[in-house]
Amino acid sequence: MQRAAASVLVTFLVGCVAPLACARGLPLERSPFGRFVSGAGVADRPALRGDTTKGNRVLIVNNGNDALLLRIHLIRQATKSIDIQTFIWTNDECGRLLMYELIAAARRGVRVRIIADHFVSDKDPGVVAFLSTVSPNLQVKHYRPAAKRIKPKPHQVLLQAAFRFRDFNQRMHNKIVLVDEAVAITGGRNIENSYYNYSTGMTFKDRDVLVMGPVLRDVQTSFVTFWDCRYAISSLELRDVAKLVADGDFARYSSRADFALNGLFKELLSQVGDSVLIDERFAARMIDADRVQFLADRPGKNRSLWLRGGGRASKALGKLIAGAQRELIIQSPYFVVNEKAEKVFRELRASRPDLKVTVSTNSFGSTDNTVAYSANYRLRSLYIESLGIHAYEYKPYPGDLRCVFPAYDEFERRASMRRKSETGPDKPFLCIHAKSFVMDERVSFIGSFNLDPRSVNLNTEVGFLITDIDVARALRRDILTDTAPRNSWVINRKQMPLGLEEANALFEGFVRKTPLDLWPVRNTSSFELREGQAPVPPDHPDFYDRYRDIGPFPGAESGLTPKQITTRVYKAVLGVGIPLF
Repeated sequence: MQRAAASVLVTFLVGCVAPLACARGLPLERSPFGRFVSGAGVADRPALRGDTTKGNRVLIVNNGNDALLLRIHLIRQATKSIDIQTFIWTNDECGRLLMYELIAAARRGVRVRIIADHFVSDKDPGVVAFLSTVSPNLQVKHYRPAAKRIKPKPHQVLLQAAFRFRDFNQRMHNKIVLVDEAVAITGGRNIENSYYNYSTGMTFKDRDVLVMGPVLRDVQTSFVTFWDCRYAISSLELRDVAKLVADGDFARYSSRADFALNGLFKELLSQVGDSVLIDERFAARMIDADRVQFLADRPGKNRSLWLRGGGRASKALGKLIAGAQRELIIQSPYFVVNEKAEKVFRELRASRPDLKVTVSTNSFGSTDNTVAYSANYRLRSLYIESLGIHAYEYKPYPGDLRCVFPAYDEFERRASMRRKSETGPDKPFLCIHAKSFVMDERVSFIGSFNLDPRSVNLNTEVGFLITDIDVARALRRDILTDTAPRNSWVINRKQMPLGLEEANALFEGFVRKTPLDLWPVRNTSSFELREGQAPVPPDHPDFYDRYRDIGPFPGAESGLTPKQITTRVYKAVLGVGIPLF
């Protein structure tokens, strides 16, 4: 982010945030959510004999604009505390709006604590110096900052990566918003325009779950564990920030006139205090869940050699998935199966041949991570032919585009206007970022965990494991809607002349086990439903009569593009690097 944008942020924050007395009362007592809260700050029914999994309520939140509205509403209702963990905090409109609201809460007496992973969050020392001193009630920590600086020099980053390779790669991927210890949100969303339907480029199709009840005790315990850990460094302990603070050499602003919200939040801010709307859209739709468990890794994850070993969340999820009986439906932006996960899926297929495994993930056209997609592309034939997985790849412009992103036309217009003065995407497109699964129409998981080696072995992750038929049915419906022909392409085995797919499978399978995969022909491709045909699963005998092969990279520009070349190159060389993706 440019310093000018940072200046805009602090201008708005100091000018708009007036100190207010914090009215102490029951958590959320002026919110529609308040009816679910007792004086203890948990659900109105105590946990049974200390079992925090009972007596909880949940709500799935799919829409990005709703997710931002919900966060702002809860922050404004806070009377005691707000704790936030995030992997990314970007200094854009959504990032500045949320920070404004948090500073307002701190000024009225609410304790605000923020932990942001250092790796890809914005790194402006001046902004961090301001935030570190704006209110004694607001504290910010950074997870594993390189060289103990908010903005390390390139050579410092390289030295850290070279000499502390594992520590450098181990990141905090947690996403938590915990308000008054009475309500929590987790899921895939970081803090950036892309996660809340306010982007002129890539827009994430993501998913949160809001939870109220005794299980929040475990959420609070996890947050405090990270807050107190040695990897979380206070802003004031960062060398470059501390120097600015000591010298007083950072911007202080008093006017809101320079803050650029670009007219994005007028409707949202008019809705934040509308109790009827908040009740109808959120509180009244809460589900009284049978059982809710919070899964969380510990700071630092595992200490095993060569980026392997897993953590609490991956072990719990692996054990659960291994118990699937009839159906397993997974949605993950990246689908990269390591050796341990491959073994689980093989054993499932061998012991339960009727088990149906469905995966919803990104296509070449919708992915935000070419490296991760290349790792998937390298392993795709394994998934389809050996593991029997039904894979669906999301279109960048699905049929449900305007249902997922109601303001799409407005942001397409904004993208067009922006291109007149700067470079950027031609228009917004959708990218799956939700991390969820539903098993046997009974058990659901919603959290930060991707189905890739980084989440398994490196990054710390969190999420809620929910055992409830109503929640499972709702989540199942959401994911399967994304796999519908109007929204996704199907991955299946190619049909080759003279039955050469069998011979090609042997060659591809052999080179896939080597560090360098130079075999040019994949045994799988993307398929699209023919007009007028009814959809069938990829293992249906009529599949090839109803679907047409549209090639390995649907959604790509015509010709051999740099992105296609990059994907093929990464595919070839990622054999030893897959644990990092």
